[in-house]
Amino acid sequence: MTPVLSCENLSVTYPDGATPVRDISFAIQPGTCLALLGRSGTGKSTIAQALMGLHGRSTRVSGKLMLGARDMSAATAEDWRRIRGRDLGFVAQDPWSTCDPLRPVRDHVAEAWRSHGLATSWHDIGTRLTALGVPEATRKMAQHPHTWSGGMLQRASIAAASGLAPPLIIADEPTSALDADRAQSVLDRLKALGCAILLISHDIGLALKNADEVAVLLDGQIVERGTPNTLKDNARHPETKRLLEALTPLPRRQKQTSAKRLLTAKAVSMRYDRDKVNALTSAGLEIGVGEIVGLQGPSGCGKSTLLRLVMGLELPTGGSIWRSEVLQPPGAILPIFQDPVGSLVPHWPLWRSIAEPLTAPGGVRLSKAARRQKAIAAMASVGLGDCDPDARPSELSVGQCQRVAIARATLRSPPLIVADEPTSALDSLSTWRVSTLLRTAADAGSAVLIVSHDSAFLARLADRVIEMREGRTLGV
Repeated sequence: MTPVLSCENLSVTYPDGATPVRDISFAIQPGTCLALLGRSGTGKSTIAQALMGLHGRSTRVSGKLMLGARDMSAATAEDWRRIRGRDLGFVAQDPWSTCDPLRPVRDHVAEAWRSHGLATSWHDIGTRLTALGVPEATRKMAQHPHTWSGGMLQRASIAAASGLAPPLIIADEPTSALDADRAQSVLDRLKALGCAILLISHDIGLALKNADEVAVLLDGQIVERGTPNTLKDNARHPETKRLLEALTPLPRRQKQTSAKRLLTAKAVSMRYDRDKVNALTSAGLEIGVGEIVGLQGPSGCGKSTLLRLVMGLELPTGGSIWRSEVLQPPGAILPIFQDPVGSLVPHWPLWRSIAEPLTAPGGVRLSKAARRQKAIAAMASVGLGDCDPDARPSELSVGQCQRVAIARATLRSPPLIVADEPTSALDSLSTWRVSTLLRTAADAGSAVLIVSHDSAFLARLADRVIEMREGRTLGV
């Protein structure tokens, strides 16, 4: 049987001479799922871009690449445009980057048909989004991307990628913004299409459960491959063993209570008139010094909106938010955004983004050299000790950018850290490290308000977990 995709000695070399992927070889049979598994920064997304013909002319992609019986090694840009969507679907890791912010979400999905001169109906798009778990899809698809959560936008991207039923879908972290139940349902939906799937993921548990074969990446090379059962029972390479060890649940944090309140939100509502969206209808929470409070609920229930209001990035249309005096100075509330790439200044070196909180008014003024050293130490604390502090965000993976954002938020030990899905783009090892950092920050007196779709993670990390449904907080 002819593989739907095969590559031999695939290598990717950037204009600066860096080779993040070296001599990768694998094949995917029709209707099967191959998982490429590895930590952030190991070359997974670089491989996906090479297989889609998305690298620019200045990047050299070498080796043999076959899509069915078609040799794509010398394909032109026009060849790739004809193939994408029809023969090859793609779900990108960053859903915001794939959407035009000036057009409604339904246009993003419809582009899969429009780009090939085909027509589709809004009804069909709504049906596809509903099947992927988007509530009130027919109404909400007319809204703009900024009013959707990351998980909802990811499902819209999946609807677009699978719309023309291509023989192969390359899914780059397709479920990182989804809770466990919805992540599995989305993968079940993809597999039900009957197409082959290249699943690129840092989630070893998800990969072992869904893939027919797993290939483990380290430093741009495949270091071990086999069936899920083989890897679980007889892993040989140290990297595979480390990834499996990271599946061990975090020990539960001893619950903390604080009599000293930092922030109280009561009956908060938020309406976006332009899109006629009631993002919040009656939400509330309270957090004290040194507490870790979790927010959980389905995608689109208003969690991220509530975090923005807590940080003061937007003003509520109803209700009230009280903040203590210690939260008033600049830099007292530091965020970890759900979109890590968009949260970093693209032309700044990494160290400058991390050290930015040290320049807030009211703090001790440090020299540029001193700020840089503190930033480098913070990079090491999140597992980026080998990364160039002068690199730009575009040189990092999404997961690495998330670790940069976490290093920035924890550097100054602020009174309040607000984290929106801080581990969704991270591998198991990095999640463990970040969890330890957040616990350490709370033990030192920082309050942590954290949104996560991982209920087991919140149960072990948070002192209290608040449930949200349809713009409301339950039991608050």
